Amino acid sequence: MRGHHYGSHFELSPAEYEARRQGHLQRRRVRLVAAEVDARARTGDRVVELGCGPGDVLAVLGLARPDLEFVGIDVDERMVAHAQDAHGSANVTFRLADIAERPLPVKARIVFGIDVLHHVCALGPFVRSVAEMLEPDGLWVAVEPNSRNPYIWLHQERMRRSGLDEDHFRRATFEAAVDTAGLRVVDRSTAFLVPGAVASVPGLVERLESMLERVPVLGGSVVYRISP
Repeated sequence: MRGHHYGSHFELSPAEYEARRQGHLQRRRVRLVAAEVDARARTGDRVVELGCGPGDVLAVLGLARPDLEFVGIDVDERMVAHAQDAHGSANVTFRLADIAERPLPVKARIVFGIDVLHHVCALGPFVRSVAEMLEPDGLWVAVEPNSRNPYIWLHQERMRRSGLDEDHFRRATFEAAVDTAGLRVVDRSTAFLVPGAVASVPGLVERLESMLERVPVLGGSVVYRISP
């Protein structure tokens, strides 16, 4: 299905996928995670990205915080190889791992994932692995498509019907798994009104976006902050 207009990571090479997703939405998502890292992480701490894909997010974070250790994990061998070759550095490494099958034997101050959970079939084991990974005062930031947004729901549904591994993120199911794993939801909000295909927006639009995206049916993503 290469060449399909959805341009998902299933259809594109890692380099193509990385190039395709550089835009306003990706920059805002990186800023969101960077703010959490700066607020919580101390020198020597570890930050883990779940579903790191081509590794570009950790590349930006690692450059900004050379005092921290960043580890990206993914189940796609192609993505991990590309990430390590293109973005591996003294404080940024990438590993092939499926934590739904086996917990990653590391501890992290911050764990985050962007558009990962709606691809996870074994949600319970996955969440338990994250719980084991978090430091006692750690934070898990999970950013997922907001299926209550009509545009997002339609996009996911079209991808699912096309045979791609796309499912709708179910808040109740996820929150139950979080509770069972002994974690707690500290905050849940919606964000990111402007779709990912938009490369850039004027400053006025970005200011309006920051106000309107909090409306549950307008934000394109749901953002969780979760702690032990």
